[in-house]
Amino acid sequence: MKHFNLLLKVLFLFTFFVIQAFSQKDSQNTLPANIVYVDAIGDFPAQQNGGITLNSSKVYIVSGSVDIGQNYINMNGAGIRGLDPTKDRIISAVKGAVLRSQDLDVYLEKVCVIPLGATTTAYDFEDNTGTKTLNLLAGNSVVEAPRMVSGGVGRFSGFNSMYITANFWRCRDGLKLSGSTGKFCSAFNYITGISSGVGIEFMPDFDASDIDLSNNYFVFSGGTAVKFNDKAKVDQARMNGNLFRGPAVLISGFNSYTPGWEMRQNGAGLPDTKPYGYLYMNDNPIATKIISPNLFTKIGGETTTIKSDGFTIASNKITYTGKRPLNARIYINVGGKTPEPNSDFSVAVYKNGLIQVAPNSSISVGLKNEGFQLTLETIADLNQGDYLEVFIKNNANTTPIVVKDLQFRVSE
Repeated sequence: MKHFNLLLKVLFLFTFFVIQAFSQKDSQNTLPANIVYVDAIGDFPAQQNGGITLNSSKVYIVSGSVDIGQNYINMNGAGIRGLDPTKDRIISAVKGAVLRSQDLDVYLEKVCVIPLGATTTAYDFEDNTGTKTLNLLAGNSVVEAPRMVSGGVGRFSGFNSMYITANFWRCRDGLKLSGSTGKFCSAFNYITGISSGVGIEFMPDFDASDIDLSNNYFVFSGGTAVKFNDKAKVDQARMNGNLFRGPAVLISGFNSYTPGWEMRQNGAGLPDTKPYGYLYMNDNPIATKIISPNLFTKIGGETTTIKSDGFTIASNKITYTGKRPLNARIYINVGGKTPEPNSDFSVAVYKNGLIQVAPNSSISVGLKNEGFQLTLETIADLNQGDYLEVFIKNNANTTPIVVKDLQFRVSE
């Protein structure tokens, strides 16, 4: 009887541990309903006419290298993620883009795309509704296979907002941006291997409210880092903290003083946005006619421009072209000879032809043909399109004045 009871205990314990083991296995294999693990093409939905259309309610987690042959993936609003961005890859030799989307949100994270042909790009994402969001979060990459040439990163078009953060691209050509968008943001991305294209290119039909290019790293020999085509448009844009190693052209189609663009602390060769306008006259023969002793008149003469960063300059007129409000520092130096004895002159800055910027500067000179010089320093708040001019008046009479020399500077 004792042996029988012992045998029953052993059988009981064995059965208990077997049940526990199977229970643990079942719990490990149980996944949330919206998660699909992918380690081969067969884990995706079946392809039709070369396209694999994902289930929009699912998140597909890629594990290892998944070769989809000459097919492409229609993301269809689904998310795609990897666990290790150096190992989790989608590989394709399709003509066109490997990953595609039309008028739906796009979400990618920690996934590497390897395009295997000269006509193969990684992405073609488009939203014509202006309501969708594109998110390429940390760890995504586009990498060409050894000794293989691809079509590059691909194209984004439209979207309410586009965010690319901490991505890595090593391919022949970079990203093309087109269509109307609210905001495009590229931050902390590493772009290398560009050999016959552009790192980030804004196409002629691109039209955005905002662009934010911050802390990106462009490392390749030759080529262009960022190109903004002539007909591309943006309301406000900034480039901050970007670094460049090797590109032949850092930026094309715009510069630090293009209206709407603000640049700060980028690498060598790309100056900060610091508006500065400077004009002058020497030995000017043109007299400024005085209508009334109490009326300022714009100084006449042809001026020469030395610097016009953030401004447009005509004869004795400096117009601000930047989009952010500017608290401008103004320096004026006026020199000439008195037309009459006991001359009395004042010089002033006018804003938009109407508003006089205080203070004024005045001088009284007793002799005729005596040299005089007036210096004025002041400040003015400027918005885009505001302009400044130098005016003078004769406080004693209406005799014309020849201002032989003028220096006129406006800076931040």
